[in-house]
Amino acid sequence: MIEIKDVMYYYKSQRDKVILKHISYCFEQGKMYAVLGTSGSGKTTLLSLLAGLDVPVEGEIRVNGVNIMQKGLNGHRKENISLVFQNYNLIDYLTPVENVRLGGKEDAMGLLRSMGLDETQSRRNVMQLSGGQQQRVAIARALASNAPVLLADEPTGNLDEDTANEIIAIFSELAHEKNKCVIMVTHSKELAQKADVILTLKKGTVAATEDTALDERIRKGLREQAEKFSAPDDLKDRIMSEIERKSC
Repeated sequence: MIEIKDVMYYYKSQRDKVILKHISYCFEQGKMYAVLGTSGSGKTTLLSLLAGLDVPVEGEIRVNGVNIMQKGLNGHRKENISLVFQNYNLIDYLTPVENVRLGGKEDAMGLLRSMGLDETQSRRNVMQLSGGQQQRVAIARALASNAPVLLADEPTGNLDEDTANEIIAIFSELAHEKNKCVIMVTHSKELAQKADVILTLKKGTVAATEDTALDERIRKGLREQAEKFSAPDDLKDRIMSEIERKSC
C-alpha cells in the first residue's frame, strides 16, 4: 500500500546528523501499525515523509508502487492521507463542526458525538475547549476523510486512559472494518500492543518489528491446546500463566 524505499533523511543544515538511515518498509491496508522509539529516533520524521509534508534526501515514498512525487505532494495528501497532529492543528477561529467538515463529507456532528463532544461544545469556538477536547476534534476531522491512510502523531497524548483506549479501538476498527492503513506514533508500549504490528525505531533505523496479531493467534492456539491437555489443574494454571508471560 504505502512504502518507504531506501529512505535517508537529514536536515540540510546538519548533514552529519542523519535522522533516517536508508530504511525500507511496506505498510499494508487493513492493518494498524504502532511506531515506537525514544526521542530523536525518527518517528515524527517518518510520519512527515509518509504524509508528504517533507521529502527524503534519498529514496522514495510509494503508494501502490507509484512514487508520490509523480502525483505531487498536494495530490498525495488530498487523495491518500488523513492526519492527526500532536498539536491538533485546528483552525482556531472555527467551531469543532466547521473544523471537522474541512476533513471530508462525513457527518461532522455524528463524528464529534462519537468522540464525546455534545452539541453545545461542538458549536462553540474550538479554542474554548480543553486540550483533550481539541484532540478529539482533530481525530474526528481525520475520520471524516475517505483517504486510505490515517497517520497519527501521539494521538492520545492529552487524553485520559479510558478515552485513549476508545480512540485506539476506533483506529483498529478503521483498519479492520474500513480497510484503512493506520500508522500511529506513540510513546506508550501498552497502547502499541493493541496495534497489529509494532515498529521500533532506534537511531534512524528499524530496530525491530513485532507482529502482535500473529502473536495473539499463536497464543490462542497454545491456550486451546493447554485446555485439552490432561493434567492437574495447578499444572494447567502454571502452563497458562507461562503462555501469557511469554507473550509480554
